[in-house]
Amino acid sequence: MKVSDIEIPPEDERGGWYRFFEILPGVLSYSVFLAPFILAIFEPAWAAYYLVSYVLIWFAKAIAMSIRVLQGHSRVKQAKQLDWAPLLKDLANPAKFYKKYDNHKNRLMRIHGANLAHIKDRPEGDLQPNDIVHAVIIATYNESQEIIHPTLDSVLASKAVDPKKKIAFFLAYEERAGEEKQKQSIETVKAYKEQFMYAEAIEHALQPGEMRGKGGNATWAGRRIEEWAKQQGIDPAKVIVTVLDADNRPDPNYLAALEYSYIVADNRKKRSYQPIAMYINNIWDVPAIMRLSAVNNSFFHTANSMRLHALRNFSAHSQSLDALIESDYWSVRTIVEDGHQFWRMYFRYDGDHDVVPIYIPIYQDAVLASTYKKTVVAQFKQIRRWTWGASDIAYVATRAFFIPNKVPKWDATLKFFRILENHVTWASSSLLLVVAGWVPLLLSASPDESVVALQLPSVMARINTVGLVAIFASMYIGVATMPPRPAHYKRTRWVPFILQWILIPVAGVVFNSVAAYYSQTRLIFGRYFGDFDVTEKAVKKQKA
Repeated sequence: MKVSDIEIPPEDERGGWYRFFEILPGVLSYSVFLAPFILAIFEPAWAAYYLVSYVLIWFAKAIAMSIRVLQGHSRVKQAKQLDWAPLLKDLANPAKFYKKYDNHKNRLMRIHGANLAHIKDRPEGDLQPNDIVHAVIIATYNESQEIIHPTLDSVLASKAVDPKKKIAFFLAYEERAGEEKQKQSIETVKAYKEQFMYAEAIEHALQPGEMRGKGGNATWAGRRIEEWAKQQGIDPAKVIVTVLDADNRPDPNYLAALEYSYIVADNRKKRSYQPIAMYINNIWDVPAIMRLSAVNNSFFHTANSMRLHALRNFSAHSQSLDALIESDYWSVRTIVEDGHQFWRMYFRYDGDHDVVPIYIPIYQDAVLASTYKKTVVAQFKQIRRWTWGASDIAYVATRAFFIPNKVPKWDATLKFFRILENHVTWASSSLLLVVAGWVPLLLSASPDESVVALQLPSVMARINTVGLVAIFASMYIGVATMPPRPAHYKRTRWVPFILQWILIPVAGVVFNSVAAYYSQTRLIFGRYFGDFDVTEKAVKKQKA
């Protein structure tokens, strides 16, 4: 598919089938939630059967997710413990080393041996570690240097990748942030440039046809990287571009693991590379309900890394520069340019695009603003922005089924129904689980005539009791992934960390269902977001 065919259509051109599929997720989400209320009016037993079936499906998904969280946590733990430097060296001569790992006790080392065997017959002169250059974009709007500098320090702490030889840093800032932001950005680059291979501050001014958001800023920086690579005589296929938010701090092993995965990947240009997003930078500082949301978001991305068929780009991710050039970088017409990037690449390469999981974290901030009220609002806006991913449903449907393409239809159909189901569930599940268990009993004119309606609350309670297994698994991983307790916090700080789990229903309804319904309702009425809601990032000062 041509580059011109993969851009999201302007608002005034979204008619016909495009509008139908924009409306569809909201209609389905409301229907799923209202169904037990309507059924209970006519026959409480029907509503009861509906709800029991729904809860059983949710229960199976919760158990499956808990298993994947444990598996993903194990993968991350093992990958962080690896010494990636010798593994990268082996890639320079795979034919010499591949048999060395045949009977290794460590599973990852055996996988490494299999990777060496797989690439040993590639043409001479194929990509090697010394060829790779990392271009790191840090996209920023109004974040302070207190946020940005620790991110740069984490990039400089990269293991097995020498920043002075292999990392070019581009600080992408917005003109609309004002002169003070320009001054701070230039100061930051000046302070750090000697530690990198190259460093530059890039000012992005809003272009015609762009919405205010990260997509335009990252794309502007990407085009500058293309220019820079050409000036330096660097092949774009040898440049891996990683885009970070201001608070995204890569684990020291991330760039090495990324480089390794890129080299061993088949058809590497048509792949994107996704680390694990973990919201723990400031986890000790944030209020309980935001902490719970942050932990749950980390769990989701850890579990999703084990579902290769469903893995999508999110927040920080990496791609080759040549792929970005061929797809004209990121969309400049959506506030969810990260998740949308998967679909953009999927259609650009006629369905030949996959996301490769990198089992190394990118550490991010949990939501924390200057006051509790602002923090709650910022958390809601952040998840509301993520739920705007429902806007991709219309994009996927129209490009897969109404525009001529070579995308495999069965694969596109499965992906379409998966994204549709994900967003309908995102909106309806928490709210339905919390309030709908009593619907048949409350709406039945004669509740004692329906044994099923009377017994439904106790049946659902038993199912939810078994579901506590999933919660305990989550609690274990939550504690295991916590950074060390800061010295200025007492041991008793752990108490609210345990008690926070009672807030799951509140967090699920307010920060998932309501946010998702809000986004889908706006889609129904064609009230598109015009701006990217930048999440306020405050730094909690330590008391003297």
